[in-house]
Amino acid sequence: MKEEATEQVPVWRMIATPLAEIEQRVRRWRRRLRRAGVQAEVVDGRSTVGGGSLPGETLPTKLLALPLADPDGLAAALRACDPPVVARIEEGRLVLDPRTVLPEEEGVLLERLQGLAGH
Repeated sequence: MKEEATEQVPVWRMIATPLAEIEQRVRRWRRRLRRAGVQAEVVDGRSTVGGGSLPGETLPTKLLALPLADPDGLAAALRACDPPVVARIEEGRLVLDPRTVLPEEEGVLLERLQGLAGH
């Protein structure tokens, strides 16, 4: 039952994703963005699992960090997309957590980042 939930329930799939897989994904994102002329870094971070049965729990993750002049402006532009993209600002950089992005959503996310951050 647990294995089935991990495969079929997106949030459990995200929680169960190994850190090594997260790191591979975020490094792939960085390469693609850099090829498009967008500065990006991979940094250590924490994923907040959230409320419900796991209040306050966090997991180690790797974040994609974009060192931009206006991270708040990009965050607002990403939230205005359809579907919206929710990023956070840490240490003056816009950061995205691959743990919260399903693999089938990666292409759209990276296209949006290239379009908005690469202008």
